[in-house]
Amino acid sequence: MEHFQDPHNVGEIKDADGVGTVGNPTCLTPKNLIITNPGVEAIKDLGVGDKVLGHDGKYHVINKVFSRQYTGNVYRLRVHNLGEFELTDEHHIFAKKLSSFPHKHKASSRVVADWYSPIELSIGDVVLYPISLENQGRKHVKLNQEKPKFDYKSFDLPNVIKLEKDFLKIIGFYLSEGYVRVDACKGTVGFCFGKGEEEFERYIVDKFDEIFQLAPGIIRRENNSIHIPFYSARLARFFAKNFGKGAAEKQLPDWVIKLSPRQQKHIIYGLWHGDGYLNEKKSVAKFVTISRVLAFQTRQLLFRQKIDCSFLTSAAYGIHKKHYSIYVKKQESLKRLADILDLPFQLKSLSKSPKKNWFEDGYYCSPIWKITKRPYKGKVYNLEVEESHSYTTEAASVHNCGDVMKLYLKIEDGIIKDAKFKTFGCGAAIATSSMVTDMVKGKTIEEAQKISNKAVAEALEGLPPIKMHCSVLAEDALKAAIDDYLKKSKQPQNNKDNAG
Repeated sequence: MEHFQDPHNVGEIKDADGVGTVGNPTCLTPKNLIITNPGVEAIKDLGVGDKVLGHDGKYHVINKVFSRQYTGNVYRLRVHNLGEFELTDEHHIFAKKLSSFPHKHKASSRVVADWYSPIELSIGDVVLYPISLENQGRKHVKLNQEKPKFDYKSFDLPNVIKLEKDFLKIIGFYLSEGYVRVDACKGTVGFCFGKGEEEFERYIVDKFDEIFQLAPGIIRRENNSIHIPFYSARLARFFAKNFGKGAAEKQLPDWVIKLSPRQQKHIIYGLWHGDGYLNEKKSVAKFVTISRVLAFQTRQLLFRQKIDCSFLTSAAYGIHKKHYSIYVKKQESLKRLADILDLPFQLKSLSKSPKKNWFEDGYYCSPIWKITKRPYKGKVYNLEVEESHSYTTEAASVHNCGDVMKLYLKIEDGIIKDAKFKTFGCGAAIATSSMVTDMVKGKTIEEAQKISNKAVAEALEGLPPIKMHCSVLAEDALKAAIDDYLKKSKQPQNNKDNAG
């Protein structure tokens, strides 16, 4: 187990005499949704410099975007409560092998998470979906909106706004019930509440006066709705720039995504009271939006509160636009949500059935429900991501490559004096790399050429059959490094026929 838990010879040799790089290019089909900062984008629309959520719960910069034509099978995995994604057969997914355990939640602490290709996973195995750990501890935001040249009427606004409960609730209400209108020197920030929401009407009026020193224009009450306009071109531009204008464009900016979970509770309050409900009697809560970005962001806000939720995308029909629904049904999660919304909720008896989903060490754990395979011909995409070497789809974290191994050799007088490796892959790929670099030290080129994948696996006291390809990768990397050395030194390749 030593080479799995504490691998040797990790790193690179800068003046290496031989370098071998082997592995399988891995990719996703173009429409896969990727969690970015601050939103969500199809992988085909991402570019260098964009930030994506890594499996470590942090956002990392994309260094390169790869695309290529591909003909072969792709695998689609559907994950309970999260959604689905599609990828080539060697692309790795961050998961735990728990399909054989009836009580997955209880067994999870005894099973180590690792990177698995779709052909290594089964229905019932569990993906680990990362929850954002970003927290800048920000306490203020600047409006940064200059007064237009011909704006002689609008009032001055405070330059700095405290990121406290009331302003954060206003953000939530704007995302669910707000609108803006902006032209050259005029602007309106407005809210539209339904009948029975007079409490929120009074709240918005009071807090706009308290925070912005703005009084509303004429409040209209018609067709069982209440319209509350506030006239300020600068404030309208601030809301439009940071939170979007139309309902389909509503979203949270980067600085809100990176607020603390404690601060984000207040945004959930406004969001849910505006576009959601909680029914204590039926033990269900629901939130609906037509903004795809806001829907995924809201799910992340809930996960940060350890609120379990399911996610449903509904196609457009009739007069209804495509929309996204988030449901909360578990008792513990409903109680947490009710506390955020200042609503009463009495916990009922908790289910004794095995948990399907749970939170664990910064992840939302959810089982794979369905795996399908289909032939595919077309463009596929991959990303090179700084630091984490991973990115997150709508339903799972994936590695930015398959089992890719780079092996470095330092050779003096035909003897291998040092060997190091870098690999982006699963635990077995790391362990086999560690072992083969130990095995070659002190050997001649001819002796090293005879090291086989079987010998590497035996030195590790065996590998599961499904992981034997990792030992083949180690052998191939070693031979590639030796070939590179021989090519550079122009030495005859002795015993080549006996290698392997």
